[in-house]
Amino acid sequence: MSTVLPAAHAAQENAALNLSGRRAIVVSTIGNALEWFDFMVYGFFAVIIAKLYFPATNPTISLLATWATFGVGFLTRPLGGIVLGAIADRVGRKSALTLTISLMAVGIAIIAFAPTYAAIGIAAPLLMLLGRLIQGFSAGGEVGCATAFLVEYAPADKRGYFGSFQMVAQAAASLAGSFFGAVLTRTLSPEHLNSWGWRVPFMVGLLIVPVGLYLRSKLDESPVFVEKAQKNELSARPIRDTATKHWTSVLAGFGLTVFGTIGTYIFLLYLPTHATRVLHMALTDGLISSSIGALVYLVCCPIFGRLSDRIGRKKLMASALVLSLVTAYPIFAVLTAHPSLPMLIVCQALLMTYLGIFQGCYPAFISELLPSSVRSTGISVSYNVAVMIFGGFAPAIVQWLTMTTGDPLSICYYVIFGSAVALVTILPLRDRYSEALQ
Repeated sequence: MSTVLPAAHAAQENAALNLSGRRAIVVSTIGNALEWFDFMVYGFFAVIIAKLYFPATNPTISLLATWATFGVGFLTRPLGGIVLGAIADRVGRKSALTLTISLMAVGIAIIAFAPTYAAIGIAAPLLMLLGRLIQGFSAGGEVGCATAFLVEYAPADKRGYFGSFQMVAQAAASLAGSFFGAVLTRTLSPEHLNSWGWRVPFMVGLLIVPVGLYLRSKLDESPVFVEKAQKNELSARPIRDTATKHWTSVLAGFGLTVFGTIGTYIFLLYLPTHATRVLHMALTDGLISSSIGALVYLVCCPIFGRLSDRIGRKKLMASALVLSLVTAYPIFAVLTAHPSLPMLIVCQALLMTYLGIFQGCYPAFISELLPSSVRSTGISVSYNVAVMIFGGFAPAIVQWLTMTTGDPLSICYYVIFGSAVALVTILPLRDRYSEALQ
């Protein structure tokens, strides 16, 4: 009997840990998923939004203004990351995560219900701009706080696997956005799609917010944060400590994020628009291909996140960067020469595989660079500054490069640049996958 009871007790503890782990994954990723669902929908309906909110005689200029407004939201991301990241490091991950999803709801609501330019004139694009600025601020705190929470909650031998679900959330949201886009473009007439159909996914996203708020209100604090608080080891000034004591880790995180953000925003978000505007393919083709690409990404992230717990993260991430660096040009060259749905699917699936390998390891790798006292702030700063510079404006930059040079392969040069920066960054870094979390 004495041998049975401890075994049963251990089984109960393992079941409780598994349940709390699954709950932590869902609660910490729901905000990231909501953010990406909204971003994907915006990208898929960029052409329609351009006509309704940024009318111009030149459709290219109109689309460029739409992407620029999308990018402006990223200007507030570093500020949101600093403010909300510091709250997470001083007050707790739970408080910061509840605040981020509340702010996110305000931004989504503004975009979902904003009247068009034809109805209220210049106020229409200004409302769209305001919505994106609020979204950017909340999203700036979401990734750093949620990633820190998720990796801290994970067992020591599953940090890569747990952390990968941040990227799984992005993939699932992208898949849902692609699904909504494909269904709406196939079932609604152009008139209905332009008048109200494009708003439907934003409204659906808004309905998820109360669920996220409820779940996060029931969230237990990160065990690592609780332990540090009990030992009085929290940083009183996480922003200052990040800038003065851990700036090299922040700089390394920045370099790694360059590839992740360029790949994510180009491969997932901009490629449907590129296929439509540059390769003259049907919008539906771009949506179908992006759905398949998101599915490939969704599968790859947890597989390689788990694999990184066993063999290390650095070698997997470096391999993905080398593949991207070497094959980006031929992939886009073949796609440009043979623009068809099957070719688009194959090319996008390859690119998303590279991204899935890298991003599946990324959350744990960047978390392991920083101590828990400044983890949320450090991740938020390195991630959001890189996203602001290289990700948020990526569609506008590629659109401008293509328009200026007339070269449809301009898109691949940006990808090659991001691959090179991240590869140079990761080579001198130590892989801490087998070490205790700081």
